[in-house]
Amino acid sequence: MRRAYPLKLGLIGAGGIARAHARAYTAQPERCTLVAVSDIVPERAASLANAFDCRAYTDIETMLDQAELDAVSVCTPPAVHLQGTRAAIERGIPVLCEKPLAHNLHTAREMARMAESSGVLLMTALCHRFHGPVMQLKELIAAGRLGTLLLFQNRFAFRFQGVQDAWFVIPEVAGGGILIDTEVHAIDLFRYLIGEVASVSAHTSSTLPISVEDSAVVMMVSRDDVPGVISSSWVSPPGEATVQVYGSEGTAKIDYRQDQAQLRYRLAGEDIWTLVPYDGPDRFVNETSHFLECVAEGKRCRVDGREGAQVIAIIEAAYRAAENETVETV
Repeated sequence: MRRAYPLKLGLIGAGGIARAHARAYTAQPERCTLVAVSDIVPERAASLANAFDCRAYTDIETMLDQAELDAVSVCTPPAVHLQGTRAAIERGIPVLCEKPLAHNLHTAREMARMAESSGVLLMTALCHRFHGPVMQLKELIAAGRLGTLLLFQNRFAFRFQGVQDAWFVIPEVAGGGILIDTEVHAIDLFRYLIGEVASVSAHTSSTLPISVEDSAVVMMVSRDDVPGVISSSWVSPPGEATVQVYGSEGTAKIDYRQDQAQLRYRLAGEDIWTLVPYDGPDRFVNETSHFLECVAEGKRCRVDGREGAQVIAIIEAAYRAAENETVETV
């Protein structure tokens, strides 16, 4: 179903990630207008609504019934993604749902099936696919510049002040710890850049007094036998956010923490690194722009509900592997 620009957008949830969505939508006034936000905490809904000049609601269904929306972003904690997504899809309203798609695989698959059976768009918000340098790296790999792929490495680590008091550490809400919260992006990047995952092993640990992991390492192997090593931490200052791909003809790197994050690569026989400039929109603008285009023009989205559920399947496999990964060597 096609819809005319500018689209009328609503937000379900008014926390930090909802503000990122709001900023991205309002950066595209020719494509959309943010008209409503809903949150069960009235003050939070009012704060975001006042900041972006839209109407605040405290009930999802009331907002969906009254605001005449063309699409919504679901920006609540993972355990309640289903509630907002179902309410929107039942009304024929396309959904951009934050990562992880759900707090467990069963629910993620239910959401994907719901969207497919109704024919209503469900896009998973795996925003790193839309990071400009990552998209440039995808093109570099597709052009064969790096040769045969040999290894993928990624690290997303930082000190998350106050995490022990947030919903991120409540298993029933988040589905786990940093593995499902942060490595969901890394696993999706591996699938996007390297290929589908054939096997996985993992180790998790925690130094904080919490019931979930605050650090994790996962090793994956693609169906083409390319390994990937990803690591993450909530307790590792000063922080690091890097993606590296090694091939038989060269190496490519992205460092998100640089002042002007760029893709750089160095091919066999070259003495210097080549920088690939990027001065386009940030990943949230690119992501929401793609979503809006799919809503308005009836296009198939790059990261649908099935894609989001597949990442959860790999995450759950990693958790199972972490429980049984120890092998005695002496």
